[in-house]
Amino acid sequence: MEHLRKLNNLLNMNYEIEQIYLGALENVTDNNLKSFFRAQGYKRHQFGKDLSAEIEKFGGKVTHSGSRSNHLYKIDVNFRNIVLMENESDVLDEVYRIKQLNIEHYNDLLREMNMPLSVCKLLVKQRDAIETAMHAMKRHEANVA
Repeated sequence: MEHLRKLNNLLNMNYEIEQIYLGALENVTDNNLKSFFRAQGYKRHQFGKDLSAEIEKFGGKVTHSGSRSNHLYKIDVNFRNIVLMENESDVLDEVYRIKQLNIEHYNDLLREMNMPLSVCKLLVKQRDAIETAMHAMKRHEANVA
């Protein structure tokens, strides 16, 4: 089933983003950034658990690619360099870009025809949570600037 393959791709993307956040958590010293990355990593872990449950519910098998997509690999390398500089504004800008990319993938999947309702509801819930975090980040940046 094509939907299950695409859900697995989204699951893998969330896993990769979770790993980016956890890697960043290990490399920053600022407590606010540590807290932020810890929370974001936890959210992505939860997203993955929920997506896995939906995949299995419809008879699919959860598959982890084991390797990063080329696009996310480039983002991760760039992100790690920015994190090492610990410029909060630059770090948040890069997180914002990652979230935008992820939202595009959610929206692409939501445009699919004949997607089960429970999957659509989960995707909308997760996409909206990502968007809410993006808006909160922009408000935080505006307050800091």
